[in-house]
Amino acid sequence: MKIARMNIDGRIMTVVVTGEDSCIPLDETTKFYDVNKTDLSGREPLSLSSGKKDILVPVPKVTSIRDFYSFEEHVRKARARRGLGMVEEWYQFPAYYYSGTSMIFSSGSSIPYPTFTSELDYEMEIAAVIGKEGINIRREDAISHVFGFMLANDWTARDLQRKEMKVGLGPSKSKDFATSLGPYLVTMEELEDFRESGDRFDIPVEAYVNGKRYSSGNVRDMHFTFSELVEYASRGTRLRRGDIIMSGTVSTGCILELGPEELGWLKKGDVVSIRSPALGELTNEVI
Repeated sequence: MKIARMNIDGRIMTVVVTGEDSCIPLDETTKFYDVNKTDLSGREPLSLSSGKKDILVPVPKVTSIRDFYSFEEHVRKARARRGLGMVEEWYQFPAYYYSGTSMIFSSGSSIPYPTFTSELDYEMEIAAVIGKEGINIRREDAISHVFGFMLANDWTARDLQRKEMKVGLGPSKSKDFATSLGPYLVTMEELEDFRESGDRFDIPVEAYVNGKRYSSGNVRDMHFTFSELVEYASRGTRLRRGDIIMSGTVSTGCILELGPEELGWLKKGDVVSIRSPALGELTNEVI
């Protein structure tokens, strides 16, 4: 299933997307994490082009965001930009940082340009949503705790990030001003056709700025799989429904990696779209 949340004529509803222009609204008694168990037979689809409909963040409540650093090519190139080589520890465990949950944006919404940066960047990512609680989850059981995947954009202030990284506590203010999620959440059952083998998925993803393709990558290139990310995140810690596990920047998935001297940093008026044949299109304008 492809699950979205929408404001339809003033009512916030969970819907199942059934086509480019159609969805099936669910009644208010349906619990979000039970949607994929709902029998939709006989229900009338609703046209997405009629009436007033605003796309919301697919998950009703984001309880936490752990953003990992799991694509080796991105890590290598991003570190090289700072004059650094790879460190042995990166290969030993999947590192992550926590991001804020108060500035989450849906597809179609505008991203305010932060006043504290002149080097705004996008980061093309995939986000997994935890649908079943657990602690000390084993890798072989990890995917059963994931409700589905969605696209994500981890907006970043690069000039501030460089300073923060020198302190040694990881990125913070350079990241927590905006995270985009959506447009919908695709359940794991729907993604079986994209499962390459075991816990590795073949999901292509691209990023466009003002209609021009900047980035092209694939989830299968993760050094650490989502199963490993969930396993590590749950060590000694209970993962809850609504926790977000983000992949980190997909290879080629940001201006920093591609070269700001050629492309330039994002500016007001730029439109960033992240697209995937499996996960839809997440689009935001910088204002």
